[in-house]
Amino acid sequence: MKSLRAFVLIALTTMCLVAGCASATTQGRSGRGNSAQLTQSEMAASNADNLYDVIAKLRPECYRARAGVGPNSTPTSVDIYMNGTMLGKAEILRDVRLQDVTDVRYWDVGQASARFGMGHPRGVIEITRK
Repeated sequence: MKSLRAFVLIALTTMCLVAGCASATTQGRSGRGNSAQLTQSEMAASNADNLYDVIAKLRPECYRARAGVGPNSTPTSVDIYMNGTMLGKAEILRDVRLQDVTDVRYWDVGQASARFGMGHPRGVIEITRK
């Protein structure tokens, strides 16, 4: 039993270290600071009309659909949450005006599962509205 606990502790520590290194590397390469978050100044400078276009322009990787596992799997799209409520898929962002948004953050699959529960195979874009 002690060896199983030690293994789990080592595995969790390794995953945390790898995740920390990956985010630091992404941050250094992008030159944008936190690539998972969009700032109000970035959104304003994009000259886009709606949130969908801003994300497509500045963080297109958030929209890239990926296929699930198995022969009958279909590509999935990122889920959208606004002020803690699930709205739907990415297309809903075409109706979100930039003036109404204070914060936009992308949560990858693991982070989305921890924050919003299971069932977000492409991750989550979380929006905080004024």
